[in-house]
Amino acid sequence: MRYEKIRSILLMVFSLLFGGELAADEQKIEIVATEYPPYYGSELQNQGFITEIVVAAFDRSGYDSTVRFLPWQRAFDGTKAGKYTVLYTMWYRKEREEWFEFSDALPANEVGFFKRIGDDISFNNFADLKPYTIGVVRGYVNPPGFDEAGLTTEVVDNDALNLKKLLRGRIDLVLIDRIVGQHILNINHALQKKEVEWMNPPVRVETQHLVVSKRSPDSRAILDDFNRGLAAIIADDTVMQIMQKHGF
Repeated sequence: MRYEKIRSILLMVFSLLFGGELAADEQKIEIVATEYPPYYGSELQNQGFITEIVVAAFDRSGYDSTVRFLPWQRAFDGTKAGKYTVLYTMWYRKEREEWFEFSDALPANEVGFFKRIGDDISFNNFADLKPYTIGVVRGYVNPPGFDEAGLTTEVVDNDALNLKKLLRGRIDLVLIDRIVGQHILNINHALQKKEVEWMNPPVRVETQHLVVSKRSPDSRAILDDFNRGLAAIIADDTVMQIMQKHGF
């Protein structure tokens, strides 16, 4: 009885002395992102599966992270200038290395076309699509060769409007991320989603990346910590479990 009492006291003292020290050593970090459902977004379960992966990777390396959702341009410009330290996600481009450190790869975007079922459309290269009108989104980076192919495009402000136009027969194709397109159809057009289909294969596969501002004095260390945590949660199947939980 006496031994158990002494043991309990020692455990409590240890917790007070070292538990506080461990908590103090945990680094806090704020991450910025934009709304990009179903990959990530403020209204999604756990803010989306990419958010859950990012938070889990930082957690594995001893970071207490919070996510702040901002408009894309504000998040991009702020991280570029060093106002924000960490941003996700971004496609790698050589010219962006001037401002950002890029993480190891996160789940990829598959970019390609949706068409109406029954429309006889096929292609081997973008030039084959000249007879058709294609919906694109203002400000998006299109796949290499698309803009140079001289295609007929209609530009709108968001993917949802393009899919609505496709369903109404106002355009022939929508250039879009596959998972984003399926998400919009499930949410906005549940009764009509079987009227359109994804065209395999995708025309572009782009890995997504977390980036750290090079204006941050600890940019390389933060990125190394994130990559180490990401590798760990890939190795123990945490990433796979997160994606399966979210239906991917």
